[in-house]
Amino acid sequence: MSIARNIFIAGTGILYLTLFLQTNAYSNSNVIGKWTMGAYATPSVFKVKPISMKLCESFDVTTGLCNGLNDVEFSPNIATDNGRCDLAGVAPGAVACSATGASSIPKNVTFNFMRVVISRTMWLTGTVTPVDTNGDTIDLNSGGDYDGNLESCVTSSELTNTNGNSASVGVAVSSGSQTPTEQAMYFLNGPGNDTFQGNANADSWSESRGNSLEDPAATPDFIAACGSNDFSSFANLFWADVTPLDNAGYTKTTSSFCGNYSYYNDYSSTWLNFDTGVEEVTQQIWQGGLEASDEGLVMIYKLSEPFTRTLDRTPTLRMAFDVTNSIRAQFSQYVADEDPAPGTEFCTLDVGRPSVSISVTD
Repeated sequence: MSIARNIFIAGTGILYLTLFLQTNAYSNSNVIGKWTMGAYATPSVFKVKPISMKLCESFDVTTGLCNGLNDVEFSPNIATDNGRCDLAGVAPGAVACSATGASSIPKNVTFNFMRVVISRTMWLTGTVTPVDTNGDTIDLNSGGDYDGNLESCVTSSELTNTNGNSASVGVAVSSGSQTPTEQAMYFLNGPGNDTFQGNANADSWSESRGNSLEDPAATPDFIAACGSNDFSSFANLFWADVTPLDNAGYTKTTSSFCGNYSYYNDYSSTWLNFDTGVEEVTQQIWQGGLEASDEGLVMIYKLSEPFTRTLDRTPTLRMAFDVTNSIRAQFSQYVADEDPAPGTEFCTLDVGRPSVSISVTD
């Protein structure tokens, strides 16, 4: 059952969106790789640190900066836990943290977008078990799409990742159980919509580039690259290290080299199509890329309906989050072709797909 929790109470546009979009994937050569590509679990702790929020008339698709004359800034108002909000730690409908600034929304001005910046570090606690391609839990005794030996991937405070170059890994548990502890997950460097602008525009984004569209401009073509040394499809992607594979002696793919493994990352998938059970929805999220110097993840959400303040009372801005299935793990076993013995087995962790709803009411 999905549970929504409020984060900001501060203003008639409503939207229901995935909080952010991130694409990363494995590939491999010269090794046998066995993995499950996306097992999910709901965390008991999911902490985020808001940096800023802004209600925008319009924005620049090349930079992600709001450029209206009446854009309104909101200030996070969080006095505890170093400014962090635990979205999983409050009762449904309760306030996790708040912001001020709604009283500054001017009357008779139409706002179309919400710009949100949150820390690129998120803090999660949870355990993920392997699943097959149908999403069913794998019984390791009866077989399944994952042929490895791991029973779970567990968060651990000892595995904190605070750099944008290496994929986050979890504790790989092959038997028994381990109590999860709060792990900091640092978002990897990678390009975003400021890199892949395509023909995007702030009104429709109908031509903006995204991995789920027909124009996969940033999707790597491994066959062309590794077969003919044409690395043009690799040029703008970020290739991350996977420490267990590095330690085992495997080489990493780069923008000009096909290694034994690859883990690429980008934030430019502006579009996400999904079925709510009632209708198919297309989300629109402008998301900035991350470089080493960036503190926060920048996202711009298009309001499903523009908001115009018409009353004298202070508008109400409400953001609610659903943290169901917001830990994602990939379970992997890599064995060199020439070595039939069991190889390197590990699991990586990502923040999954928490969702957010934003409403502004007069």
